[in-house]
Amino acid sequence: MNGDNMNVESDVETTKTHILGGVVDMGVHMDGVCAENCWCHNRIGRLNGLATYLCGPIDHAEDDGVGWRREITEDLRDMFGVRVLDPTDKPFKTNDGSSYEEIGAEKTSTLKLKNDGNYAELSRKMRAIVRVDLRMVDLSDFIIVYLPKNTILCGTIHEIVTAAESKKPTLIVAEGGRKNIPNWLWGMLPTEPHTDSRSGWLFDDFKGLFEYLSQVHMGETPEPKMSRWVFMDSQVMR
Repeated sequence: MNGDNMNVESDVETTKTHILGGVVDMGVHMDGVCAENCWCHNRIGRLNGLATYLCGPIDHAEDDGVGWRREITEDLRDMFGVRVLDPTDKPFKTNDGSSYEEIGAEKTSTLKLKNDGNYAELSRKMRAIVRVDLRMVDLSDFIIVYLPKNTILCGTIHEIVTAAESKKPTLIVAEGGRKNIPNWLWGMLPTEPHTDSRSGWLFDDFKGLFEYLSQVHMGETPEPKMSRWVFMDSQVMR
């Protein structure tokens, strides 16, 4: 970048800061060009190219679980270059005549099948959805779970168990802090070290989660169970 380009007017400078608690200053972009100190240059770290599945309730969530997923998807991509698998925005092709969606019109359709007592069709539809959601867990390198307060969990627990039994990092954030994480998960997942923001893989908020992910991304080895992180070389995967 030459000297003339450095003397841009301030009204064309935009600073993008991490929106989940200011964990990382994303740096300055001038006319769409990254400054030397921009975090974008750090995307090529250990998480770059990995896939994560966003796990959490849909059926009984206020917004079908869409809001938090959309918000952190942008951050995961911008900060780490992570690929996101989102059950409220499924990446599967639909030209086979099947629909694997769980929100919007498809949620209304599912509820109608139940209310009408059409249990055979309900079962057929839900078996397909369970299959593709668990397939996304299978395709992920790690999963991120959000547990809102006072919300019925079913598929979420199934996905957590599936990921944990596959020895994937299973990172859980609970609304209101880790004290609200179900007791069973405290005996099932790694819970040390205990810090101000987390107990192992159980987090008080997304800020603590992103601080942990930043450490992993930049080559540090935060406990627990770093052996469960598997980093593929994207250059040899064709």
